[in-house]
Amino acid sequence: MKIMPGLPIKKKKWALPALFLMAILDGCIVSYEQPGKTAADFARDKKYCESVAEKEYARKGTRVCDEVDACLIAKGWKSGR
Repeated sequence: MKIMPGLPIKKKKWALPALFLMAILDGCIVSYEQPGKTAADFARDKKYCESVAEKEYARKGTRVCDEVDACLIAKGWKSGR
């Protein structure tokens, strides 16, 4: 790709982190179930676990999806991989 001199290049600060997150989460789609719980319960727990996982994967050197999975299992969700 040839860049023309004088052509403004707009940098998207969110692009690289978004691509990084997509690469980390690739292949991590799992279904979960817990009797008596609703989709709203799952969404709340998953959001919490994702925030915890972002901190833990950097500290431990693990995959984000592994941390999310461990957190959801600890909250009583059963994985249906």
